[in-house]
Amino acid sequence: MTLTSRPAQLLTAARAGLRERRQARRDYRALARELACYSTPNDVDDLLAAIDDQTGADAEQIRDILTRNLAASRTHTLAS
Repeated sequence: MTLTSRPAQLLTAARAGLRERRQARRDYRALARELACYSTPNDVDDLLAAIDDQTGADAEQIRDILTRNLAASRTHTLAS
């Protein structure tokens, strides 16, 4: 291994990591847009019940987004 190959490998790894994080953020935003119409307590409860037995990162993301939708809905209702 040459002295210049190590920095090049680090740069390549950093770029790959950055690409993965950007893609993950794009995917999260797309999921949030898809779930944006579910903001009433009944809608959120129905979806949460549907994924109640699901585990993993995807289910946690959905729960997080639905909880945020519900909180935003309540904030808008109180502001009105």
